[in-house]
Amino acid sequence: MFKEMERRYFRGLGGDSVSVPSGSDRGERIEGFFAENGVSLRVDGVERGPVVTKYVVSLGSDRDHVARVENLRRDLGIRLGVGAGRVYIGETPWKGGVSLAIEVPNAERAGVPAGAVIPVVSGDIARDGLRVCLGVDTSGRPYSVDLSVAPHVLVAGQSGSGKSVFLNSLICGLLDNYGPGDCEVSVVDPKGTEFISFSGHPGVVRYGWGIPEEGAVVKSEEAAAHLEALVRIMRSRMAAFAGVGAGNIREYREMTGGSMPYHVAVVDEFYDLLVNYPEAEGPMGILAAKARSAGIHLVLATQRPSADVVRGALKANLSTRIALKVASRTDSQVILDRGGAETLCGRGDMLYMGPDGDAPVRLHGCYVSNADIKGFVASCAGR
Repeated sequence: MFKEMERRYFRGLGGDSVSVPSGSDRGERIEGFFAENGVSLRVDGVERGPVVTKYVVSLGSDRDHVARVENLRRDLGIRLGVGAGRVYIGETPWKGGVSLAIEVPNAERAGVPAGAVIPVVSGDIARDGLRVCLGVDTSGRPYSVDLSVAPHVLVAGQSGSGKSVFLNSLICGLLDNYGPGDCEVSVVDPKGTEFISFSGHPGVVRYGWGIPEEGAVVKSEEAAAHLEALVRIMRSRMAAFAGVGAGNIREYREMTGGSMPYHVAVVDEFYDLLVNYPEAEGPMGILAAKARSAGIHLVLATQRPSADVVRGALKANLSTRIALKVASRTDSQVILDRGGAETLCGRGDMLYMGPDGDAPVRLHGCYVSNADIKGFVASCAGR
């Protein structure tokens, strides 16, 4: 269904950065503000996207440093009339290198259509891994990643930040780009309502039981058993790899021509899961540490990124991090090991940090409704 949706891009919102002598009127105000505060700064380019406008800037003298710009961030937000906590200071590619960027929320926010995001990864490109589009960047260009090298993902954001909608679009992207023989998805849904619309899709499975009438989405009380079943499958796959001399699922698929699927296990509210069902921590930790080569990948989501749960070996193995809007810099530090997520605009606005640990990339997720999901599942059920 999503491949049949119109692929709209943001005409007039994005494209290549535009070089400007001194920016727009707001760019001139930015230059003037920093000059008043003793920082020599020049606006070199402007990118207007669906949610924010990015001002690419350069520092004018050796005595001016990024830290001085960051220290003035909140005052700049007040001066521009967007609020003290709404300006984000980051990095951006610029003319073959990397430059400093000041990102300011737009007065009016444009929607990100699902049809421009979910089906953007072609099947030919997708075959070599688990490539899926997360959303669009600040200029409105689709941004895709390969989950098979993630290898596991932490997604965190406060209530209302768009976390569940983002997970819905991620699952839709995987199911839309891959058939059940290439990728299976399982979902732990603690509320029992957030992801139930996926039940009935041939790519959504639950291991350890037959498929009940209510569908394939796992409840919290069943999560430990489900994760233990995935551990057993991981070990079975590793034995199969050893039998043919393969080191991982990709080599096994190439050597045997078999259709052993990748598996992505999405666990929503895993903080509450571990608090209420601590027996789930053991299999979750085993999967995070060892399941990558077997083609099993975790996406763990929470609205409470607590340092006493997202810690140690588990956090080290969640090397891909996605932070949506959070309440405080402390929460951002837990997720990304740096601040920034507290300045986001909510409703799918996020910072993505890949397994290489480089500077976060700001992305905006698309909106997928339950009606969209039900239509998508219905269109796939008969395949």
